Amino acid sequence: MNFFCNRETIQKCIMSAERVTGKNSSLPILNSVLIATNKDSLIIRATNLEVGVEFQIPAEIKKEGSVAVSGSLLSNILSNIPDEETITVSVIDNVCKIITKTKNITVKGLIPDDFPTIPVITNGESFTIQSQNFIQGVKSVLMSAAISDIKPEIASVYIYQKNKQLVFVATDSFRLAEKKIDYIGENISHGVIIPVKNIIEIIKVFEDLKENILFKITKTQISCKSKSAYITSRVVQGIYPDYEQIIPKNNTTEVLILKQDFINTLKLSTIFSGKFNKIQFIINPQQKKCLISTKNSDIGETESTLTVNISGEPIEISLNGKHIFDSLNVIAEDSIVIQFNGSNKPAVIRGVGDNSFIYLTMPLTK
Repeated sequence: MNFFCNRETIQKCIMSAERVTGKNSSLPILNSVLIATNKDSLIIRATNLEVGVEFQIPAEIKKEGSVAVSGSLLSNILSNIPDEETITVSVIDNVCKIITKTKNITVKGLIPDDFPTIPVITNGESFTIQSQNFIQGVKSVLMSAAISDIKPEIASVYIYQKNKQLVFVATDSFRLAEKKIDYIGENISHGVIIPVKNIIEIIKVFEDLKENILFKITKTQISCKSKSAYITSRVVQGIYPDYEQIIPKNNTTEVLILKQDFINTLKLSTIFSGKFNKIQFIINPQQKKCLISTKNSDIGETESTLTVNISGEPIEISLNGKHIFDSLNVIAEDSIVIQFNGSNKPAVIRGVGDNSFIYLTMPLTK
């Protein structure tokens, strides 16, 4: 194999592919990235058997062929020759030579025939969405997914179609986030549950692209394809919790507050919030004031009073400060509304005037 290509272009793809490679001692080939030729382009492929990714980039192909090379090693090499605009790569007997104007590097590769294939989904349902809309949807809810794999259904992001919208949902049982993105396209009869660790890899592949992504879904897999990238992931074969039943249909107390004022107060309060991130809210509608307090027996305590617009009943409730912060990072509006339905029910947070995002956080009782 022999080819000539832009260093920066191949470096970006190798770095993205290397993140997918499995750190697998029993199958060393999974630690590698496969580089193969295809007419006037290069195919760069990686898999950990759960996620597979493939990039296609332009190159001048002088001789066809393929090689498997350590992903981390190749990524390090390309990152440490930043002054080189182009590189020439030749492969003889699975030994890869990288040649630039000033450098000559030799890397031992593996037999490419041992590299696993990446499944191509040809059946199942499909839908198309602009990459940035998809990224916005998953990033809006990702922080609410469970970290532990004990319950795979909630260590995931759930995506389904409702009317003319795609709905993205994640929950870890203590909080829940839902984001709706306008969608006009193919009808999807069922939702798909994608493991959160795989969603993170999908984000890394597509977040810098401004292309349409074609998704294909089966009961066991999902594939995502753009002009330059292809990625497959297993899906969770289970039933997502009926989360809509816990979203309050009404509220007894509503607080309207400037987001930046709220953030500034929370930053101080969380210094004293302890390992459970517990913050107490005392809301007084008559005085139009919201008292936010935290107490840590080891370091001290703090109280802050915010003047806000309040309607409804007075309430005292303790919430997780970190969970609230996470929601504010997603909300773009300058003002937020927090709705309560009693001290033992979840608080609902959303941007004023924005019905596309809703965030629930459960009260703390400890």
